[in-house]
Order: sequence, then C-alpha cells, then structure tokens
Amino acid sequence: MVENSNKFLLVKGITGLGDRMLCAAGAMLYARLTGRGLLIDWRDPYYSSDGANVFHRLFTSPVCSPTAGIPITDSVYPALWRGRLDQHAIDIVRAGKYTPARIRRELSIDLGMLNYPEDVLVMVEFNAAIDPMRPYFNGAFAELASMPSDRVAGKVLRNDLLPRPEIRARVDRFRRERFHGRTVGVHIRYSDYRVRIFAIIKQLNALLRRQGDLQIFLATDNLAVKEMLENNYARVISTPHWYAEPGAPIHNNFDGPDRTESAIEALIDIYLLANCDYLIFDGASSFSRVASLLSDAPAENKFDVDPSGVGKKRRWHANVTRMLRGARLTSWGFRILPKLVSIRRL
Repeated sequence: MVENSNKFLLVKGITGLGDRMLCAAGAMLYARLTGRGLLIDWRDPYYSSDGANVFHRLFTSPVCSPTAGIPITDSVYPALWRGRLDQHAIDIVRAGKYTPARIRRELSIDLGMLNYPEDVLVMVEFNAAIDPMRPYFNGAFAELASMPSDRVAGKVLRNDLLPRPEIRARVDRFRRERFHGRTVGVHIRYSDYRVRIFAIIKQLNALLRRQGDLQIFLATDNLAVKEMLENNYARVISTPHWYAEPGAPIHNNFDGPDRTESAIEALIDIYLLANCDYLIFDGASSFSRVASLLSDAPAENKFDVDPSGVGKKRRWHANVTRMLRGARLTSWGFRILPKLVSIRRL
C-alpha cells in the first residue's frame, strides 16, 4: 500500500522486551498493510532512565522513523487515548487495574480491521498478533499467506527490526571472544514469571549426553540460577550484567543502575541465544520465543520444553515467589534443586 503521511499507528510499550519486540513486529506488518506511518513509543520508565524513547536507542528500522513526533489531534482510536497520546500505557493500566483482555479491548485497536478512519490508531499488545491480519495477505503480501504465524513474525523481526550497529558490535565481540566451538543456548527466566526449569535441565542433560563437547551460553534474570549452573556444569558462559535480587524481575525494577543499559544487555542476550548451535527454552516466555524466531539453527536443534506456548503461569506461582523473596529463601531453593532433579556434573 502507499503510505499516507497523515495517518499513523502509535505503539505503546508495556511489559518486557520479548513482548515489545513481538508487538513491534505485528505493528510493522499492520503499518505496511494500511500504509500508515509507524510510531513506537518506549519512553516509559521500564527501560527509559531519562524519558527518552528507548526504542530508537535499541533498534533501527526502515518502517519506523526516529525523528517523527506524536501528532496533536483528536482523531484518535481508541477514544480513551484522546488528549492522552503522550501518556504511558503502563500508567493507565496500573491506575485502572486492567487485565490483559481489557487492555486489548479498551486500549488497543483490533488488528483484524484495516479501515479505521481516525488519523492516529493506538496499539497496546503483548504479542505479534499475526492471525487477525491473515485475511489481508494478498496482493503484495500474498507470500505470507502460506507461512505459519511464527515464521511471519520472524521474517519481520529479521528484516525490519535491526539492533543498532553499536549493539550488534557488542554481540559480535562477545561471540568472537567467548564462543569456542559448538554452543547450546539456554534461557531460564525465573523471577516474576518462572519457566519450566526442571524440563529445561532434563533437556540439557539429554543433549549433553549426546553432544558432550558443547559449551553452554546461559541467559537468565536470576543470579541464583546462574550460580547453580556454573557450580554444576563446565564451560558455562554468560554476559556480564546487573541482576535484581533473586526472584525479582529486571525490566520493571527501578533499583538498577541504568534501566536503558539493562534493556541493551537483555537485547544482547537475545541475539547471542539466536547465534547458538542449539537452543533450549520455554516457549511460554516471549524472550525465548524471539530468540528462537531469530535463530538460524535447524528446527531439530531447537528444544522448546513448552511447545504449546501456554505456560504454567498461575497466580500461586507469583505468590510463592514473592513469599520466598520476602523470607530471603529464593537462593536457598536453588541449593536444593540439584537434589530434586538430576543435574549432570561435568
């Protein structure tokens, strides 16, 4: 479609980096389908330390201009955003105690509709949401019709969402200096959301029994997880970065020294995971999913311990994590984990 310079899609940041990258991929596709200009607003305090738009500190994109500003207009949909386009979605969600379903219903457009008349459309999403756009995969977009949704999202991530050159250079330098031989990437998120760590460890053990020479690249948000793997496996490497107290998330933790640098460190981990020869992850984590979508490893070298992508995130998980952290028992739990699941000492 021909771009209409007077109409825009405005994407508001919410939740963590994996969700945001998937949302950006869906937004880029929607912007192309509708011919709208794309504005991605990540000025919220989760990753921005100074109120600047972190998106353009992390990425370059042929679809999203770093100089375009949010227009001043009342022609906005959803109507709730009229007069509030400069606000953070996070603030509105917190104040209104929005559920994910309500966020999609009241704060975001329906990606299955292309013919909104308003000048500015606002998108708040946790995923790429490719399926609603499928009826429009024709004409110039016909090649997408036969692709699975994850493959479509991966294509957009590769072509239209590129890490800034200085970030790419940090990824390449770490690979050059620390990747020696074949490497298995392991992602373990274990803070506010807890992946299936038992299944990940079992899969890692099974792979190492077959491929004993593999180096392990670990990406995690939990220092206790890092220490556990380093104490029980040889050749474990990870990037240096700031960790919150074990059990506490990094992306919405304001105790860190530099929230923008934390975002950069997380992005570096995603691209390093994507560059590993093997990948073990929990597909219910969007961070892991993005790494898998970006990976060139053959499908048989990617081990998703939750291929349904549904996850096991229950309210009691979050409550238990908070109680353990409050009682300062989170790290202690990882000292007994090797007794609960067989960890191979190498």
